[in-house]
Amino acid sequence: MTEKKQKLQEFEALRGLSILLLLALHSEVFDASVFGFEVDPLGQVVAASLLGSFFFLAGFFAEFSRQKTGGNAISFMKSKVIRIFPPYWLALALFIFVIKYTLKRFDTLMYVFSLQWLLSPVYIKPLLTIWYISVLIGYYIIFGFLLFRVKSTLGLLVWSIILFAAAYVTNMTTGLFEPRFFQYYFIFLAGVFFNRFEKERNIVLGMNFLYKAAIALVVLILFWLAASAGYDVRNGFYILAVDLFIFGWVLMWLSIFQTRVGEWKAWAFLSTASFFAYLYHRPIWYVLDQALSLEAGKARVFFNLIPGAIIALIVGYFLQIGYDRLLVRLRLKG
Repeated sequence: MTEKKQKLQEFEALRGLSILLLLALHSEVFDASVFGFEVDPLGQVVAASLLGSFFFLAGFFAEFSRQKTGGNAISFMKSKVIRIFPPYWLALALFIFVIKYTLKRFDTLMYVFSLQWLLSPVYIKPLLTIWYISVLIGYYIIFGFLLFRVKSTLGLLVWSIILFAAAYVTNMTTGLFEPRFFQYYFIFLAGVFFNRFEKERNIVLGMNFLYKAAIALVVLILFWLAASAGYDVRNGFYILAVDLFIFGWVLMWLSIFQTRVGEWKAWAFLSTASFFAYLYHRPIWYVLDQALSLEAGKARVFFNLIPGAIIALIVGYFLQIGYDRLLVRLRLKG
């Protein structure tokens, strides 16, 4: 196995683990009605970990794409639009026509253009699950501009901080920007830097595993305290706690996946299935639950957790393979 493949293996495995955690979270297995006691902090920890991993990976591969396009911003944005928007539009249609999620005409138009990251929840109705896609698109717009316009790494950091501060003030005064936009902003940027600083990345990943495990434990405790305290997601301490937690656990998992654990073939399957499984698992579960007349409760939770998740992953895998082949045939992907 080449060094490049080994690195991709680590990131594939992290993406695969994250989609498993997401399906578990959305099955509501962490709900108090399942365990019989309050587990909300655990749910927040799992949500932050898996979503943080997705945003970190998106930042890492955004920088990879920038380098691959040779500095061509149009090619960069075109590749993101083609990869994301058609599957996203289908997911939006399924939420509206299958799950029967009601949206006003203006809200629907804003969702078509994926502006939830800017307008939700004050100006348009929030929509479950696919808010992540919208925030991701917001990051591609902001960091896509910075990556191609700002040449130095220090400049990228400074301008990222300035734009974050401007967005934060705007949110506090006008309500613009989805609140979770702030929670993962610097995680996306950390992914960019993690790709850019290869030497430093290898040094960090090469640290003694016990050190990384200790760091992961400390940041877990810090974030658990923040989650238990019920801070608003825009609170400065909460953002710091969640970002440290995400980065600490990303490092630990990447280190674990450098071992033979990362060579398991299941990770490649899960990684391939992840995007479409993320988009379509709720509509798939809705159809299955309706067909089997499953009411809210433990039976539906565990059905969605096990057979429902497996079905969503299989469907997601073949949809991703089929979509990639379609893009190749249309000469929209090399």
